[in-house]
Amino acid sequence: MKTYSIGRDNACDIVLNDHTDVISRRHAVITVSSSGKMTITDQSTNGTYINGQKISSNVPVPVTRKDSVSFAHVSTLDWNMIPKSSKVGTYLFIGLAVAIVAALAIFYFLREKPVKPVQDEPLVVDTIKPVEAPTYKVTFDPNEGQGTMEPQQVPIGKKTGLVGNTFTREGYDFIGWNTQADGKGTAYEDKATVTFKGDITLYAQWKQRTHKITFVPNANNVRNKMAEQEVVEGTDTEIAQNEFKRKGFTFVGWNTQADGNGTVYADKALVNLKTDLKLYAQWKSNGSSKTDDSGQKGKTGTGEKETPDKGLGRF
Repeated sequence: MKTYSIGRDNACDIVLNDHTDVISRRHAVITVSSSGKMTITDQSTNGTYINGQKISSNVPVPVTRKDSVSFAHVSTLDWNMIPKSSKVGTYLFIGLAVAIVAALAIFYFLREKPVKPVQDEPLVVDTIKPVEAPTYKVTFDPNEGQGTMEPQQVPIGKKTGLVGNTFTREGYDFIGWNTQADGKGTAYEDKATVTFKGDITLYAQWKQRTHKITFVPNANNVRNKMAEQEVVEGTDTEIAQNEFKRKGFTFVGWNTQADGNGTVYADKALVNLKTDLKLYAQWKSNGSSKTDDSGQKGKTGTGEKETPDKGLGRF
């Protein structure tokens, strides 16, 4: 087994030049077994990364020459600096194992045979417990949400699906996970299949809900248009100022029903919505006493007969 120290200190086997002092004096250690298998152990302050994923400190993690190893995102390991393992040690180990087996076989056949008992004793077989694969921990952060989620233990290097999100946040929809709270890291969908190589924290990502206010002119002879207004759920918001114009009539406010029998809203009133809202303009005639086309009695000075707008503004 061979060990290679890596760091800023000149005493290390592999010296990383760094004048910013981000690289630790003894940043990491790579251990190469006689069979050629390698592990890397982080011993730094600013972290060691395998394929962009930060590994846990002081925990040996399997690594291969195909992996990209970064030290504090400042320096990348040049695998040419790690000599490829010689197979001589492997052959020596195999030869030694064969010699031991042969010696045991000779001893077995040359030793004095014990007298066989009259009744064979039951054979006791030891139960060999399987070796558990090393795991890493995925911690879930609600990131201003509510609820709790237990950390998930996942085998290192094995594709595994994340558990489904159970966090909630009032007025927001859950849209996935990210390795940074502000969403500027690596994103993962809910229940995504992952292959992390070390402990990691995933932060819930949220999108604030919005609702639409739709404005209906509630008459045929209305000028101008009003676009839908988008408002944030749970936030006091002023309704957009009325822009409809109608000859011979005065705008007197909004209502949730075309005939004015619903909820009344004044122009530019404050609302706090949890659902979409449709508002119908309400009109008052400026002339003689007549019934306007919104179903309300008013006055008109035109002398023209007003025709009700059938079908306008129905839910």
